[in-house]
Formats: sequence, structure tokens, C-alpha cells
Amino acid sequence: MNPVSQLHPLRIDLSATSNARWRTCFEVLEDQHAEVSAEGAGPLAPIVERGLRASLPTFQIGETGTGSHLIRAAEKVADPDYVEALRLFVKEEQEHARLLALVCNKLEIEMLESHWTNGVFQFVRRAFGLRGEVLTLLVAEFVSTRFYELLANGVGEPTLAAIFRSIHEDEVRHLDFHAATLPEHLDRWPTSIWSIARAIWLTLIAGSTAVVAVDHRHAIRACGSSPIRFFLDVVRTLREQHTRFFTPRKD
Repeated sequence: MNPVSQLHPLRIDLSATSNARWRTCFEVLEDQHAEVSAEGAGPLAPIVERGLRASLPTFQIGETGTGSHLIRAAEKVADPDYVEALRLFVKEEQEHARLLALVCNKLEIEMLESHWTNGVFQFVRRAFGLRGEVLTLLVAEFVSTRFYELLANGVGEPTLAAIFRSIHEDEVRHLDFHAATLPEHLDRWPTSIWSIARAIWLTLIAGSTAVVAVDHRHAIRACGSSPIRFFLDVVRTLREQHTRFFTPRKD
């Protein structure tokens, strides 16, 4: 079943175009986290709290950003429904930053104003057009989806686990969104450029996953995994799903 139809079947017109359907999906879910709070969270195991202190500020700042460059790039080549869906996608990522800030404040974790990884991603994204920017976003989406799932299952505190699980579910839906809307833009590339972009993209995800696995090893281990297992889990997901974004060509 289409993931959108599961979310709110009475308000989503499945006969509409994919872009319009996803726009409606984001509109329906726009305020879904408005009442979320971390105030009821209980104490964490010391090893888990240390892991979160080392990792959450980096992920929190990674979810910030206005998305203005992305929206401007989309306005040049895409229809209004896709542009609005992207705007709402960015807003949802900003909402993730707010949720992570709630957790940081609850645990008295000092947040970051900048981080080198965030700067690198912003530079790479802004150096290319819409296709390059969305592909760069997807690098972070693949890694963070697995990371939030790991936190949800391993943090051991119901209130915080529910917050991480909500973010994870959003990130899964974001992958579905881009899988449904990005290929038509990628297919406009000549086969040679398409193949090079695909190879670079796969390499970037593998490399970024390795960096996260090492840099955030304390949180990963505290939540019941290991850096190697985390890397292999992301790579396995990438191997299973990469054709959703780069659909195989016949030529």
C-alpha cells in the first residue's frame, strides 16, 4: 500500500499526481509533534546519557537550516506541488531540531552553534542544483534514519524513546517522499552523468556512515549496537533501497 494512503486516507486524493499527494501528506502531518514534551522523561543509564551528550548536539544542529537554497532551486525546475512539499519537508526537519533541543534541554546538554560536518554538507548542497542538493540531503537521511531507530530501541526511557521513534518514522517517510519524487529529475541526466552521480552518491553515503559510526560510537554502543554493526546496517539498507532513487536504466 502506498505509505501516504496509510497516513490519512480520508483526506488524501490518491488519484492526484504524486507531488500533489505528498504535499497533502505533509500538510496533514504538519502539526503532529506540537504537543510533544520531554518533561516527563525519567533518569537514563549513565552510559546512555554519556552517549547522548556526545551525539545529540551534532544531530540537532544537522536538522536546522532554512532550506532557502533548496526551495529556490526547486522553483526553477519543478511544479508548485513539489516546491510546497519540499518546503513542508524542510519545516519537518526543523521540527526535528526542536524535538532534539527539548531532549537536550531536559538532559542539560549544551547545544552547538556550528559543527564542521554541518558546514561541509551545506557547502556541497549549495554547490549544485536541485538534484545535487536532494541527493546530498539523502546522504544524511540514510544515516540518521538508522541512528534514530537505534536510539528509539536502545535509550531505555519511554518518553525519550517515543521522541526518537517519532523522528525515525518521519525520516522513513522522507525517504519514501524522495523515492517517489526524485527519480523523474535524475532521469533527465544523460546516462554517463547519471552513472557518475550514482557512484559518487553511494560512496558518499558509505563514507558518511563510517564517519558517524566512529564519531558517535559511544551512543551507538550505549544503545546496544557497535560501530561496525551500525555501518553494515546502513549499507544493507542502501543496497536494498538505492534503486528506488536511481531507477535502473534500460539503455
